[in-house]
Amino acid sequence: MPIRLSVPTVALAMLGTTSVAMAASPSFDCGNAKGQVEQLICKDDTLARLDRETTRLYGMALDARSLPAPQKKTLLAEQRGWIKGRNDCWKASDAGVCVAASYLERIHELRHAYAGARTQDDKGISRGPFDIRCPDVKAVIAGTFVQTEPGFAYLRWLDQQLVLTQTPAASGARYTATTANGEAVFWDKGPDAQLTLPGKADMNCRVGIRD
Repeated sequence: MPIRLSVPTVALAMLGTTSVAMAASPSFDCGNAKGQVEQLICKDDTLARLDRETTRLYGMALDARSLPAPQKKTLLAEQRGWIKGRNDCWKASDAGVCVAASYLERIHELRHAYAGARTQDDKGISRGPFDIRCPDVKAVIAGTFVQTEPGFAYLRWLDQQLVLTQTPAASGARYTATTANGEAVFWDKGPDAQLTLPGKADMNCRVGIRD
């Protein structure tokens, strides 16, 4: 059974808690924010940071000299479609969680598909995609990590994808997600990692940088 895209409960408490003294600053002018989703982003520092990172990656991908004109046209169309989908999150039962998941998926897609989006990692908060190999997963897992507070991990393989939120750990970086089938855990310890999927035993995995 496919694992549905999911942001765990810990993220629900994080989103929407930005105080007035810690005003969010996304890539667009909040004075001209349109619609419920843009207004939500302007009120939440985590969503604002995800917006800035997505916009930064998109700009680098679009400006890359190596990107042929047909691919630029495709990228422009993809971004317009993605923005429309993100803005449709106002229909979701929890718009904040929907928007966060939308940004994380887009960040992964930009970093995965466009080399230009991976050229200035020292100036951003995202890393990846990484190749994660686990013995009982019959495909290489592509993983992207975003350093907000707390951080996020986005994992995708075959027809499955997971959004996990970082939780306290004595060592490494531990991420969890509550799915319809149970809890998933990814524990990153440098080149070594441990992945637990609902109903399955812990798997010892290897993490490598994608060429």
